[in-house]
Amino acid sequence: MANTMSVATISDPEFINLQPLDINPMMSTCEIKVLYVGANRNGSYITKDVATEMAKTLRGAPIVGYYREEKEDFTDHGDKVTIDDEGIKFECMTQPYGFVAPDAQVWFQNFDEQDEFGNTVEREYLMTTGYLWTGQYEEAKLALEEGRPQSMELDSETLDGHWAENSNNGMEFFIINDAIFSKLCILGEDVEPCFEGASITAPDISASFTLDDNFRRNLYTMMQELQDALKGGMDMDKEKPVAEDFTKDQDETGENTTNENQDPVEDEDESSEEQTAFEKLQSQLESEQDAYDLLQSHYSLLEERCNALQQENKELRQFKEEVELQQKRDLIQSFYMLSDEDKKDVNDNIAEYSLDDIEAKLSVICVRKKVDFSVKDDDDSSAQPQQKEPVTYNLNPDQDDSVPAWVSALRTTKNNMNN
Repeated sequence: MANTMSVATISDPEFINLQPLDINPMMSTCEIKVLYVGANRNGSYITKDVATEMAKTLRGAPIVGYYREEKEDFTDHGDKVTIDDEGIKFECMTQPYGFVAPDAQVWFQNFDEQDEFGNTVEREYLMTTGYLWTGQYEEAKLALEEGRPQSMELDSETLDGHWAENSNNGMEFFIINDAIFSKLCILGEDVEPCFEGASITAPDISASFTLDDNFRRNLYTMMQELQDALKGGMDMDKEKPVAEDFTKDQDETGENTTNENQDPVEDEDESSEEQTAFEKLQSQLESEQDAYDLLQSHYSLLEERCNALQQENKELRQFKEEVELQQKRDLIQSFYMLSDEDKKDVNDNIAEYSLDDIEAKLSVICVRKKVDFSVKDDDDSSAQPQQKEPVTYNLNPDQDDSVPAWVSALRTTKNNMNN
């Protein structure tokens, strides 16, 4: 690569005012059911607290898949193992089809699903939104148009956990304490994901999210934190660690049956002071909502005014350019004694040349060609210069003549050339 110089100047950058919906039109939004809380059929167990911490690594994660043309569908994770005389080689066949945006929504959602025995169970899923490059990869549209199963991949280097036995059925589960999402993988329609209902589809639940939903979620979180603080937190002495004894959260099938969305049980003996503090917080949050609504209204008004000013500025610039263009045309027209060929350069570059540039260039041509200046007949613009009565101007600067401005410029040009 040839060495080239490219050094940023000290001038301020000119930012482009992009809006949240200004994205590449070749991308499409999708909704992802990542995993559910509790025990799953691959023998691992994830608590809601751990899932919440893991969720912090969802944003920015790639969405991959292994598509096979002959199958006309995606397959599994696309791991390929090759055994030859050089040993065993592992190869990943998936390729990126999208990503979870840095500002993606992440939330928990309950779903009623059927287990492998046909029983209806309620599962709490960790969910998020993402983007698929449907304009670049036609096969990615399968996830949006038909929906496809999804299987998460965790980073093996940072995965932390241990094994524990379910005393009810003797089954061992790997208790995940911490993990980082490395990929979200699109599976084929006939491939069973680890978490039965995990999928990638067109936006459904997230399509109805609004700013008010965000505020309500923050409000609920703050209220829950206040309640926990007022009650002094959980009594850890009365509860065994989940990693060691999690059987109370499961039924005989190994499914998680605890409804972790239940509202905290209010202490019947809660003091009036605690209740007063809670009511004050609610009042404060309502005031903040009012302030938010007011700021939103002011912002919308300022945005409207800004757009109006930008439009007005655009119109004024356009008017100014039209006026300057007409002035340039009038100036060129005033040099009627020059041929079209003489004026070709300024006509071709009329947008780039200033009025002074045009006047100077045409004046130099007049002096070099020693033209005989004639007065143009104002009543007959089609008349030729040689048909008019010749009038000679004295280009001696010492003589005080009343002459047009461009003639004065000719005088200056002539004197400069003589010097």
